[in-house]
Amino acid sequence: MEKRYSLKFVLTLMLFASALTCLVILLTFGRELGVFNGKFRYVRQYSELLTRIDAFYIGEYDMVDISAAARWAAISALGDRWSYYLTPEQYAEHLDSANNRFAGIGISISIDESVGGMRVEYVFRGSPAETAGLVSGDIITGVDGEDITHLDLDGTRGLLTRPLGSTVELTVLRAGSVVETIHAVYDFVFIDPISFEMRYENIGYIAISNFDSGAAESFISAVDALIASGAESFIFDVRNNGGGRVWELTRMLDHLLPAGEIFIAVDRSGHEEIIRSGPGMIDLPAVVLVNRYSFSAAEYFAAMLREYDYAYIVGEQTTGKSRSQILIPLSCGGAMRISSGQYLTKNRVSLYDVGGVTPDYQIDMTDDEFTLFRWGNLEKDDDPQLQYALSLLTGFD
Repeated sequence: MEKRYSLKFVLTLMLFASALTCLVILLTFGRELGVFNGKFRYVRQYSELLTRIDAFYIGEYDMVDISAAARWAAISALGDRWSYYLTPEQYAEHLDSANNRFAGIGISISIDESVGGMRVEYVFRGSPAETAGLVSGDIITGVDGEDITHLDLDGTRGLLTRPLGSTVELTVLRAGSVVETIHAVYDFVFIDPISFEMRYENIGYIAISNFDSGAAESFISAVDALIASGAESFIFDVRNNGGGRVWELTRMLDHLLPAGEIFIAVDRSGHEEIIRSGPGMIDLPAVVLVNRYSFSAAEYFAAMLREYDYAYIVGEQTTGKSRSQILIPLSCGGAMRISSGQYLTKNRVSLYDVGGVTPDYQIDMTDDEFTLFRWGNLEKDDDPQLQYALSLLTGFD
């Protein structure tokens, strides 16, 4: 039997549905604007500020710039050095770097004070710059025929930036005042964060530049390859390592350490989440190299190896970071990276509370040595921290 509804009932139902929809919208916007948690007055004050700027400011302004500055200032006001705002451009670059890649020709540069232009400090392995023949010490004086000896770093980077796959022409001043023209392709540069070699025939040396995407797989391959080649001990170099992803860190620790706790994350409520390693381990002596620029996962890596009596630590006091961050995309296209928890070692030590990792053997570099090391130009035989680690492992302390 077909049911019939009166026009009055249908209209009443439609009005009720509309009212319910409006209520849901109001509640949603109210929550976003902070109406129910006391934050709405700050939203109103910011709106008032924009209104006054619009009403009285005599010059021109860009609302995009003002909003970006407000977001940056809000996160900066937290007083947490590990929390920060990323513009849309910075966010895109961050995603690439977290995957161990960036767009460019594959060099790091600094201003050359003697002749002007940009000194090539470091050429990344396998990069277009290496393929083109650029080497550390070259001085770039021109880009596409344009003199750059009067430009700063940002100005030069702006000239080098171009669509992927396009070619840049570089005028290069080389040793002996030789001027050459070099062509390099602007492309994605993929960085292997792990490099390794055998020292003294039986000491495996592994440098870890970060703990970002792909680091663990490359690290495990390096460890296994060195053992297959006869390594009887290891040096793990995490100097100037800014950290990275927990998953990459714990996979490395799991490969080295016996069964047990290898990462303890603590959320805002104090709840612990524990990551444990499996039963396998690499039972060989080891030394970890650290310095003041070993951050986050790098210093945690060193601390955990020592707590398991697996390795000695050589170098300088580390920075002491024990907060973890999450990356939150924003509607503006940018993102905020904000501290949302902390982490503790197996012995429930906060590296922040103790001021970082204190080496078992404090070995400092001179300013000149550190400058060379920073740009990858310090010969290993002249590296005092590496040489001390080698002496420990060979028994000549």
